[in-house]
Amino acid sequence: MPEMSKNRRNWAVWAGFLLALGAVLCNLVFFVNLPGGRAIAGLSMLLSAVALIFLGLGLKRAFEQPPVYRGKILSSMLSFVSLLLVGAAVFASFSARTIPTSAGAPQTGQKAPDFTLIDTDGQPVSLGQLLAPAASESEVMPTKSVLLIFYRGYW
Repeated sequence: MPEMSKNRRNWAVWAGFLLALGAVLCNLVFFVNLPGGRAIAGLSMLLSAVALIFLGLGLKRAFEQPPVYRGKILSSMLSFVSLLLVGAAVFASFSARTIPTSAGAPQTGQKAPDFTLIDTDGQPVSLGQLLAPAASESEVMPTKSVLLIFYRGYW
């Protein structure tokens, strides 16, 4: 009776997929502005490179030793998805560097300069109008506040 070889899982392809997924998630963390944010882009590139190494090793195992490492089709499909993830991570890493810095934006708590915008009814409204005291000074009114939200990026 011929000796039956035990099929093993091709863990290298799965490790490559998880590393590629981690590389994409690193790029999402970059926009949270954590301390050491510059290192996150480098970490994403490192994870992408290691993912490609594991994917190459896993594909080599799947196609050179199919009786031992089963799943040529699954390994190929998972490698393709991982390559898409690595491509997205590399693209996001390089395109994030082209976003201009927001050096001129007001900081939290800083008084904003006066500006005028159009409201939902098409009427111009200025920040000075919103913060102006009420017409009747007879009552004590609480101080007014305006919430401004600045979105990073440009379009």
